[in-house]
Amino acid sequence: MKKLDLETAENLAAKMRSEYLRISSNEPVNTKTALRQLNIMTVYSPLSDNIYGLSLMTQDRKNRFMLVNSNMTRGAQHFTVAHELYHLYFDENPHPHLCNQPFTDPAERSANMFASALLMPKDGIVMSIPMEELKKKEIGIDTLLRLEHLYGISHKTMIVRLKELHVIKPDYADFLNRLAITKEAALRGYDDKLYRKGNGERLFIGDFGSKARKLFEEGKIY
Repeated sequence: MKKLDLETAENLAAKMRSEYLRISSNEPVNTKTALRQLNIMTVYSPLSDNIYGLSLMTQDRKNRFMLVNSNMTRGAQHFTVAHELYHLYFDENPHPHLCNQPFTDPAERSANMFASALLMPKDGIVMSIPMEELKKKEIGIDTLLRLEHLYGISHKTMIVRLKELHVIKPDYADFLNRLAITKEAALRGYDDKLYRKGNGERLFIGDFGSKARKLFEEGKIY
């Protein structure tokens, strides 16, 4: 499978928003709400540092499962969910896999492009940046932090998206990447959990309990 081009990734993200999640083209995606809405059985649990998560589904695509590493930063967890949604809904050759680095496989890189477009919609990003900053292609730290916390995205991932949308210049992106963003966030009153590892929780999403109860009542489990 070839890697998606940017236009195709944007179109698939728009389809996920409009047809599956029923949200507008610019509002933030609440990933846990999305998982519940799509009825994807999901487990947030601590995993190895180099593993972000995994996904799999039955052959008829009626039952989908996702595992997310709760030891990762909140931003990384949100991106992992969006990444796995690509595999579960748009991957031409889906198969159970561990999502880890480096992302050299075309399908993995396509999933990253989709996740970026889904979580950081072009319309929403551009609308949230003051006109004078758009003209200069140098957004302020306050604007950057507001975007990162609005869309629940890590610092470096947001910068990659801003470069992709040609909202900032490459040399200015280098400046932003050198920022001690956790310190900058604290100075401005932001919670640093978006950037900090190991703040996740063990969490189950889906109808696991209902299915287990039904099997118990049917005498299939004890």
